[in-house]
Amino acid sequence: MPSHRRLLHEYPTGARRRLLVAVVVLALFISAYEGQLAPVLPLLLADLGMSLGAYGQITAVSLLFGAVSGYLGGELVDRVGRVRVVVPLMFLSAAACLFMALSQSVAHFTAARILLAFVEGMAVAGTQPLIRDFTPRMGRAQAFAFWSWGPVGANFFAAAVAALTLDLFDHSWRSQIFLMSGAAFVGATIVALTLRDLAPELRRTIRITERTTGVSGAPAGGSRLRPLLRRRVVWAHVAAMSLLYVLLATMNAYGQTMLVDHFAMTVRTASAIVMSFWAGNLAAGLVFSRLSDRTQSRKPFLVGGALAATLLLGALVLTMGAGASASRFLLVVLLTGVGISLGAVLGPWMASFSEYTEEVHPDVQGLAFGLNHFVSRLFILAAVLLAPAVAAAGGWQVWMAVTLVTTAAFAIVATQVQGSVRRAPRPPAAEGAGAAAPASGEPGSLRGASGS
Repeated sequence: MPSHRRLLHEYPTGARRRLLVAVVVLALFISAYEGQLAPVLPLLLADLGMSLGAYGQITAVSLLFGAVSGYLGGELVDRVGRVRVVVPLMFLSAAACLFMALSQSVAHFTAARILLAFVEGMAVAGTQPLIRDFTPRMGRAQAFAFWSWGPVGANFFAAAVAALTLDLFDHSWRSQIFLMSGAAFVGATIVALTLRDLAPELRRTIRITERTTGVSGAPAGGSRLRPLLRRRVVWAHVAAMSLLYVLLATMNAYGQTMLVDHFAMTVRTASAIVMSFWAGNLAAGLVFSRLSDRTQSRKPFLVGGALAATLLLGALVLTMGAGASASRFLLVVLLTGVGISLGAVLGPWMASFSEYTEEVHPDVQGLAFGLNHFVSRLFILAAVLLAPAVAAAGGWQVWMAVTLVTTAAFAIVATQVQGSVRRAPRPPAAEGAGAAAPASGEPGSLRGASGS
């Protein structure tokens, strides 16, 4: 397809813009769905003769490759375009998924798992910048809240598909990977036919609403990494979210295991309680992100949500002292409360990060989110590796106390996410209206920025 047909030279509005955002979420959902092995992990381990410890080591190595590729992909999408990177890599990741389904040995599976993680990391790196490109600040936190439904929704979808189809395919773990690969090829085709990039000059504008724009005041050329690395606020964003991922990675990887081991409950009960955590998180994310967009404030939601989660986690750690005699109802209330509290955080955090970085440099969204992806994946890797060891040595209560500390640290670091942004007057509500130029040494701040 000619390159000019891949670019949008007018900012999409109304239904067309919402469709583009939906396609980006679909791309993320498909990428997250590929390689969801939790529903069939026991079958896979038995078939390949692999131990759980060996699988954990493979997962750790794949996380490292995914961390590096996420950073590289972020830089690539800024240089050559989001769609030019995302679409080919979606087809490549579907092929890598198919390669994994054909695994007949541990070595084959390891190579396929690492390849899939590397390709997916690069593909996902283009989705956050695309959400930013197609979402004005007045709706950006909500759009990122929908973005977060991709990875969480993929977990639910994989479990549901396995429950409905495993009997049909004689409980073969490969059947699920074949289904993933087929869905990935279909999804990649839809994305390729639908998704378009903004033209570079259009992408460099800062959108307050669909028809109201501002300017960053930063030059389009020159170094892009150096301005990011020397901003304290950028590092505050990255450090805060990386700390929070210790808790999120724990709930994603070991939520059910923790409840079964510590409270002596059934797997079914544990799964229901963990599901209430994620359901509360998803629902609250939309509500709080909408409030964040309406008030055009970000920091109060970050700090308030983290403080509420810290208090509830503290209560959970104390409750864990009762062991198997702890009230199941109280556990549901506390974990659901933690999920709801964290729902106030993710959408506003992503909106705040994208808004600040677009004022630092107009062509830096992919690189900024790639940097965050790299650092946060290292924290996830640490959580995945350390949690079982700490739980084995001192019990899950000790590890949850660690997540309590990291969540409280998030609340502290989040107070710095917009401390140095200087506000400018609200730009006129007219097409193409520009914001005031930034003061020297700091990026300019529009009235719609996430500083309050």
